[in-house]
Amino acid sequence: MKSCLYQAFTLARVSNLPTVWTNVLAAWAINATASSTFKIMPEVCDFAFFDWNTFVYLLIGSSLIYAGGCTLNDAFDQDFDQTHNPKRPLPSGSISAQTVWILGSLELILGGILLVMVAGCEKTWVFALIASVLFYDYIHKKWAGGIIIMGGCRFFLWLVAATAAGKSELAPQSLIWASVLASYIIGISWFARGESRKKTEPVQYSIILLFSTPLMALALLVYWNQLDPIRVFLCNLTGLLVAWIAFSSILLMREEKKGAIGKGVSRLLAGICALDATALSFYAPSLIAPCLCCLSIAVLMQKKFAAT
Repeated sequence: MKSCLYQAFTLARVSNLPTVWTNVLAAWAINATASSTFKIMPEVCDFAFFDWNTFVYLLIGSSLIYAGGCTLNDAFDQDFDQTHNPKRPLPSGSISAQTVWILGSLELILGGILLVMVAGCEKTWVFALIASVLFYDYIHKKWAGGIIIMGGCRFFLWLVAATAAGKSELAPQSLIWASVLASYIIGISWFARGESRKKTEPVQYSIILLFSTPLMALALLVYWNQLDPIRVFLCNLTGLLVAWIAFSSILLMREEKKGAIGKGVSRLLAGICALDATALSFYAPSLIAPCLCCLSIAVLMQKKFAAT
C-alpha cells in the first residue's frame, strides 16, 4: 500500500500547485506595479513591494487552500468515484473518508489563516475564495454551470494574492488578468465536457476562451503601441506559447484514443503558468523565467500525480 503522504499528494493534485504559485506571483507583482488607469503605459516593476516573508506565506497559504479544495472534492465525489474512478484513494480504500474530510478542512482553515494573518491579504477575498472552493466541490457534479464556479475560484485566488501585504486597492489590470485566467479555466472544462459528449457548438465557443490570453495580449500591445521592444518580444513569445499549448491540446483531445481528453486537460492546466508569464511580460518581464520553470515542473509532476 502506498504511503499516507503519497495519498495526500494525490488527493491534493500536487502537480497543479506550480500553477497556483505562478498565479499568486503574477497577481501580486502586477497589482503592485500597474497604474490606476489603462491610459498610462506600464512601467517595468522595480520590486520595491517584494518581501520574502510575505511571499513564502502567500505560497504556502494559497497552496493549502488549493490542496484542501481538491481533497474535499474527493470527499464530496466519493459515491461517484466508487463507480467511475475506483482507483482514486477513497474508493480504493487507501485512505478513510473521515481522514479525507479532516485533512481537507484543516488545509482550508490553515491556508485561510496564513493568507489573512501573515501574508496580509484582504480577508473579504480570502473568504470569497474559500466559499467558492466549497461551493464548487458541492455543486459541480449536480450542475453543469459548476465550471463557472471553478473559474471563479481562480479569479478570487488572483484577487487574494493581489492584495497581499495589506494592499487593499485593486488595479483595473489585475481585474482584467484575473478575468482572463477565469475564462481560460472555464474554457478547459467546457471544451473537455463538450468533446466527451460530442457536442460541437459548446466546444466552438470554449475554444475562444482557451485563446483568451493571446487575444488579450494582442489587444494590449495594440493599445500600448509604444511599449519597448524587449517587452513586445517577450509578450509575443509567451502569448504564442499559450496559443501553441491550447492548439496542441485541442488536437490531442480530438484524437479518438483512450485518455486523450485527460492528457489534453493536463497540458492545458500546466499552461496556466504560461498564461501568467504572458501577463507578467508587460509589467515584470524578469519573472517570466520562474513561470516557465514552474511550467516544466508541472509537466514533470504530472508523470507521478494526476492533474485531474
